[in-house]
Amino acid sequence: MAIILGAAIGSYAAYHLLTTPHPAPTTLTIWTYDGLFGGGSDPNQTRAEVFGGFTNMTGISIHLVYIAGDLAQALSDAKPGARPDLVMGLDELEAPLADQAGLLVPYTSPELSQVNASVVNAIAPDRSVTPYEFGYLGLDYALTLPTNATSTFSGGDFFQAMAVNPSLAKDLYYPDPVQGDITGEEFLAWQVEYYTHVLHQNWTTFWKSVAPYVHPQPDWTSCWNAFTASVGASPTCLSYTSDPAAEAYFGSPGWMNTSVVHQGGHAWSWMTVYGTGIVQGTPHLSAAERFVDWTLDPKVQALVPTNEWMYPANGAIGLPSCYNWTDPPSALTPVNQFTTPAQSSSEMTGWVLQLATILA
Repeated sequence: MAIILGAAIGSYAAYHLLTTPHPAPTTLTIWTYDGLFGGGSDPNQTRAEVFGGFTNMTGISIHLVYIAGDLAQALSDAKPGARPDLVMGLDELEAPLADQAGLLVPYTSPELSQVNASVVNAIAPDRSVTPYEFGYLGLDYALTLPTNATSTFSGGDFFQAMAVNPSLAKDLYYPDPVQGDITGEEFLAWQVEYYTHVLHQNWTTFWKSVAPYVHPQPDWTSCWNAFTASVGASPTCLSYTSDPAAEAYFGSPGWMNTSVVHQGGHAWSWMTVYGTGIVQGTPHLSAAERFVDWTLDPKVQALVPTNEWMYPANGAIGLPSCYNWTDPPSALTPVNQFTTPAQSSSEMTGWVLQLATILA
């Protein structure tokens, strides 16, 4: 009788297992930019380590959607049912727009204990976006430039130097904020905040002086390509202070350098921060929080320096030797300290309109 009863129970358990609905595996949809973790020697392998590594650890699948242009605007334009679970790659000017539109869920990751508060506050003081990397803007220049130019760039104020000397401004390539490039907008924020709070001058004077000579480009890639194609002349390029490290990593050290603005005993730059936001309305909130935590995991953070060419947000992560070619973040003073992400973001439209008028 016991044998018969056991068999019956086993049969019922098997039937129950086969007929009871089971939840489908969770898939997180992430919107991001197409260059994410694409700047190293093997982008496919790096992305597999980041996104495949998360899936292997949690069983949660990742569906990446690459968005061209402004991530915050794309999120705002999308209907609620068509939005992703997360957006990865919002910067300090985009994040406030998405946050103020009520599109993000604030989340304080326990991993933020490893992130300097200045980095967090430079993108989202309310924790609506969690930073995974940061960097500084710089002016790249070829070392073939005349000595007087390289000395000006390496230890002086290149904004004021270009304003009074057109020969220094005539080959300036920069991503164009008027065309909506995000790096160009960061460049404009740097220049405006520096002139306003350090020099105590009207920021438009710089642009009025250099307008006939400069070469705005539609995006950072076009800017860099124009810069490298012009080496041998006297080009400069608005880019990032980590560029010499990247050139060293890929086997071409020492042909160029980068600079920030030196004034009053400080080396001034603009800190650019990129982060991940959880989208309001996601049905996978706990899974999304786990992914945000993962972006700050040492395994992911160690991939940032040689694949994103930024500094890892996790301050405990060391840098590879190629970063010896550039100044450490500790040597730089961000002009972001004079403003907030929300304030800079809200003022950007007005700044761009004024610049467009000057350059017209």
